[in-house]
Amino acid sequence: MGGELIEHIMMVDDEDDYHLITRLMLKKAGFSGRLTTFLSADDALSHLHGTSERPDLLLVDINMPGTNGFEFLESCERDGLLPRRGTTVIMCSSSNRPLDMDMAHRLASVNGYVEKALSVEEFERIEHDHEQRMRA
Repeated sequence: MGGELIEHIMMVDDEDDYHLITRLMLKKAGFSGRLTTFLSADDALSHLHGTSERPDLLLVDINMPGTNGFEFLESCERDGLLPRRGTTVIMCSSSNRPLDMDMAHRLASVNGYVEKALSVEEFERIEHDHEQRMRA
């Protein structure tokens, strides 16, 4: 399959270890594009405000100190940064709490929800769904 349409992934997660694990998984999945990572939602929001470039895939952790993933995405939506046709947004969490899943699906910009850690199979499914959406 090989990521024809996902060339830039942006990850917002406060855990450095998860950045490394995700980077290794993406390499294993054959992803050869660019990965931009942020340890805080505030830094990611500042970045998005400072550039017109948008990622093809945005991976957002739910539970972060300070601004959590839901607040980050609500800010993006309020500021007109999301939803955006070319960006797939996936919420990531180490829990599969029904409340979190319900909240994620209520946000207009969210396309999916995955439990950490993201697997090669899940990434390939996200990639496939992204490509289908882009062709629709």
